[in-house]
Amino acid sequence: MAKCPGCGAEIQFDHPGKPGFIPYEVYNKRLEEGKEIVCQRCFKLKHYGMLVSDADEDEIMEFIMKAIKNFKHIIYIFDVFDFEGTYRPEIVELLSGANVLYVANKFDTLPKTVSGSQLKEWLKKQIPAKSSEIFITSTKNGFGISKLKKELENLKGSALVLGVTNVGKSSLLKAITNSSATISPYPGTTIGLIEHRLGSLKLFDSPGIVVNDRMIDLFDPECQSKILAKGEVTRKTFKPFPEETIFVGGLCQIKAEMKDVNLRPIFQIFAPENVTFHKTKNQNFLQNYPKHFGKLLFPPCGKMDVEKIAFKDEKVVVNVNQELSISGLCWINVKRGPVEFTIRVPENVRVYAREALMKPKRKINQNSEN
Repeated sequence: MAKCPGCGAEIQFDHPGKPGFIPYEVYNKRLEEGKEIVCQRCFKLKHYGMLVSDADEDEIMEFIMKAIKNFKHIIYIFDVFDFEGTYRPEIVELLSGANVLYVANKFDTLPKTVSGSQLKEWLKKQIPAKSSEIFITSTKNGFGISKLKKELENLKGSALVLGVTNVGKSSLLKAITNSSATISPYPGTTIGLIEHRLGSLKLFDSPGIVVNDRMIDLFDPECQSKILAKGEVTRKTFKPFPEETIFVGGLCQIKAEMKDVNLRPIFQIFAPENVTFHKTKNQNFLQNYPKHFGKLLFPPCGKMDVEKIAFKDEKVVVNVNQELSISGLCWINVKRGPVEFTIRVPENVRVYAREALMKPKRKINQNSEN
């Protein structure tokens, strides 16, 4: 049976909720008319921007585990804004023995004060790879595309392209190969292996690996597409009192204090442009915050029953020149510290302290309120 040119799934007529489905009568009609045959899912994505179904996450992981063994070259793509959420050491461990190129995508989402060389030096400390194996790219402004393309053109045979959902694999491949693979405004649309050619190299795009420990994973694909950074992220500076709570969206609450009660912490929060910030000490608001979902507190994109979500309160001490990453949502850069953060998030969401990517250009007086 033929494969869908959009997603790579085998065309089938019996299971509407599964990849590759197309009504038999539609298949026959398009065959008779000599028109391109794509599955219902890709057709609706292309013409209506509608998501029909998602592949089963266990099937995807099983599929990828098998595929990894068949490739000498691996292209591992991650989202540089959500580094901790998309660069997965447990996946990298599976790639031993292969020639791996690491691609830090979506460089355009970082603040313009972060240079490519600065990011490269930071990545070299995070990734067990040579500098020549790390590439920085942006499909939005074309940064690094020609350099990566030139490197790939030197490879022979075939290469497997890996990455978790939402890292922009399909868009990056289109920018490199000028192919017409289906690109959706919704995350995780690639099913099966889609073949692309770049010179003599065959590039195979794999399904987005599904993970469940990022804030964004709590929302449906339509909401995810509204949350994902589409341009340079926003930042806001906070200097909170101990009694104040900072909301980043509706499902993340931050409290911060310093050991010296005479000092207030200073830090910046970086998040995608649609994510909202709200600082409050109003007890009525704190008790009734879910009614603000979708507006003052975004995400969620609308109503959500928080009673069904298990939360955790995680305490983390973060020093100056360190950052706190809340996977799939934001990261926090400390300007005056050390700061003891109490982070209230759903229990599946990972929270990390890391070396700062954003280094202060001017020194903040650590002992003065001025």
